[in-house]
Amino acid sequence: MEQLAGYRLVAVLGEGGMGRVHLARSASGRLVAVKTVHEHLAAEPEFRERFRRETVAARKVAGPFTAAVLDADPDGRRPWLATEFCAGPTLTAALAALGPLEADGLGGLGAALAEALAAVHRAGLVHRDLKPSNVVLTHEGPMLIDFGIAKTATGTGEESLTGSGEIIGSPGFIAPELLTGAGEPGPPADVFALGALLAYAGTGLAPYGTGAVHRILYRTLHDSPDLTGLPGGAAWRDFLGRVLSQAPGDRPDLPAIVAWCGARSGAEPWWEREPVSGLIRRREDEIAELVTAAAPPPAPAPVPSPGSTAASATVALRPSATDPGPSPAATTALPAPSRSARPSRRRLLLWGSGLLAAGGSTAGALAALAAARDKARDNTRDAAQDKKKGPVTPSTAHQRGTALWTKDIGGAGLLRQGDALYLVATASLSRLNARTGSTGWTCPVPDGVTDAVVGDGLIHVVRPGGLLTAGITAVDPRTGHAAWDTGLLTASPRRRSATALSPDGAGVDGTSSLLAASRDVLCLVTFAPYETAWARRVAKGVRWRAYGYDARDGAPLWFHEGTEAGVAGVHQAGGRVAVAASTGTPGSYDPKADPATETLYVLRARDGTVEREIPGGSRHPEAHPGSTGVRYYASGGEVSRVELAPRRTDWHRAADGESELDDTPAVTPTATAGAVYLADQAGISALDAETGGTRWSRPDLTGLGDGAPPLVAGGLVYVRGPEPGSRTSGTAPGAWGVHGLDAATGALVWAAPLDDADRGVRAVAGAGVLHLAANGTLSAFPLPEAAATTEAPATADGDARAEAS
Repeated sequence: MEQLAGYRLVAVLGEGGMGRVHLARSASGRLVAVKTVHEHLAAEPEFRERFRRETVAARKVAGPFTAAVLDADPDGRRPWLATEFCAGPTLTAALAALGPLEADGLGGLGAALAEALAAVHRAGLVHRDLKPSNVVLTHEGPMLIDFGIAKTATGTGEESLTGSGEIIGSPGFIAPELLTGAGEPGPPADVFALGALLAYAGTGLAPYGTGAVHRILYRTLHDSPDLTGLPGGAAWRDFLGRVLSQAPGDRPDLPAIVAWCGARSGAEPWWEREPVSGLIRRREDEIAELVTAAAPPPAPAPVPSPGSTAASATVALRPSATDPGPSPAATTALPAPSRSARPSRRRLLLWGSGLLAAGGSTAGALAALAAARDKARDNTRDAAQDKKKGPVTPSTAHQRGTALWTKDIGGAGLLRQGDALYLVATASLSRLNARTGSTGWTCPVPDGVTDAVVGDGLIHVVRPGGLLTAGITAVDPRTGHAAWDTGLLTASPRRRSATALSPDGAGVDGTSSLLAASRDVLCLVTFAPYETAWARRVAKGVRWRAYGYDARDGAPLWFHEGTEAGVAGVHQAGGRVAVAASTGTPGSYDPKADPATETLYVLRARDGTVEREIPGGSRHPEAHPGSTGVRYYASGGEVSRVELAPRRTDWHRAADGESELDDTPAVTPTATAGAVYLADQAGISALDAETGGTRWSRPDLTGLGDGAPPLVAGGLVYVRGPEPGSRTSGTAPGAWGVHGLDAATGALVWAAPLDDADRGVRAVAGAGVLHLAANGTLSAFPLPEAAATTEAPATADGDARAEAS
């Protein structure tokens, strides 16, 4: 085990712009966090001088919610800093798992962090990088960590140590005066960052949005913060509005913040209550496992003499959430650690507290800010400019695909995870070896299967709707045995105790359902179709209903009854479940529709209560406060890029082909190599992910069919097309087989024939194998050489669920 100045480095916890953070043990056995500085920074005398001054000041910080600096060596060959260690989740992780805080929890968090900042300021420092990932939740409360970029408040000698125009901090939490250069880092800058953090904790949304750095910085300077959805109503909005004032002098000081927030905190600290305390316990267990795994191997046990009753214990390796693991016969057994070798949670807490995260920082942000001040670019597609690019000239030089094996699968859906391929049939779930096609196991589901979703170490199978069958069965991917079952939906005690059951629906659930899964919560939504007048007549007022279950054991958690509408999609992220209620045709969008009939309902995943209703939001089910990043949509003959959390459309453009109900455009939901890939009546196109402009187009090719976007795997884009070099006229573009195109250029790299490909192809890829299903026949191909580096399984719709037949 590597050592540094008497500290035994146990494991790497993270890495940031300044250095690497290690979990370590002191000579006395205490767990600490040791941050080592990157070599290129250690070689700069100016950096060492600043690091030395800030270390001296940071050691003076002492407060109830700060991780103390224990030791440091700024002059060593590898400069390092040791702090207390906290075994707890970051605030970022907690909000992602549980959703935003209630008003009393927000008050407790604000008071604690204001006290922590006050301790920093008393030591003559300004933190400069307060953000959710630099706050760790422990049983002792939220702990403020990472003083690695803290600065002396006096600024003495700083001019010679900091480059002109340098900005340090994280976008969305940097005070306006630091962006304009009108002020020096001081306590009001930390107050601003605290306001942004509390707004995020209370809404789940960054108050100045997400996306490109220059856009966030521009909004910080010119826009008001988005405080929509804060708990506690106008009082919290007004308070945080003052904390986030543009002028430093208009912001309240820390004592005022402590008093205001403290008066609104709960009698029992929110971090001591479930489910937060459960997250803390889980993190403690994870750290205990990490320490155990890194412990030196014990001395070899003596060989038992003949006749001895001693036996060696073994423990099976648990597969990760992204890899179900080998078949039972191939399970690896390892010696089980003795009970005394595993540290208990109590011993872990006695070792100390304070996780030092490797927080990122923003340097050179002024250049990005200058770019943001320029006139905003018009992202709407210019058709004349796109036509100048012209189509890609087809090429016949390519690799010819040869199938590893073929199998008759009928109408079964395909589900990929790691090295496994799952067949989702009408009454069973089977696991195949992706490379050989051999069946590992088959799990019969007599009541039928309508959907299957990969969970945390389990496959969740949804049984069809109806009074006697609807529910979820969890299948162990290693054995194919049922791990647990929810039982009938109608038997859920949460449903029986609900008082909102509508008499006009007679308590009957719709026969359709959708499942959204996270590590902790499964949400099954039942509904009846409402897309046509006849369907609405048959539904007779049946409402959509959401059932929440514990993802680990299937225990019922909550029940919610919605409106008289169908459901176009369900998405779970960031502690929320978004249900897209709709009375229109799935996959279409009517701009004249009443927004109230196309509402996105955002529920809290922990208890099923409605947090927000977004009229007209069902068009983008993934765009809600719990989401992050961007996603691309195609509907109504239009393609758009949407920032998910703020629901902001960055650009939209018309698809090249005329959109029809049975041939709507399909676009990959996420970008690959800076582009997204569109299939419409005009063929296949690569669109620039940032602008929406056309990079290349292939009018001679077509999409996979059934509304699925092209499959992207290992640098290639898979679509349907004719036999390369063929000049046969009158043949449908996709009648011959599948083409693999270079994602960057659109040039042909690979092609393989498939019988009846003109009827549509379902495609998934991963672990070096491409699987294509056409007209009931599944064929497996080795990924082309240019695409063989792909690691994560991919599907044509970018989702880890069964491909519908």
